[in-house]
Amino acid sequence: MAFTAALTVKLGAGGKQDVAIGAGAAEAARDQMTLNIDATKMSKGEAMELVDKIRDAIFAADWPIN
Repeated sequence: MAFTAALTVKLGAGGKQDVAIGAGAAEAARDQMTLNIDATKMSKGEAMELVDKIRDAIFAADWPIN
């Protein structure tokens, strides 16, 4: 059985400990992931900071994430 996870972080979050990990939605293919960004009020640099926090949270989490 495939596992899924949703990782959520808000602008201004302190670090990987502020990334919420929850149940994700199944993708059409098992070898992909989707990143949704609402960049209405953030710069590209701010978006990349959030991606880095999610990356750090993935490294720190047990695998598979559940």
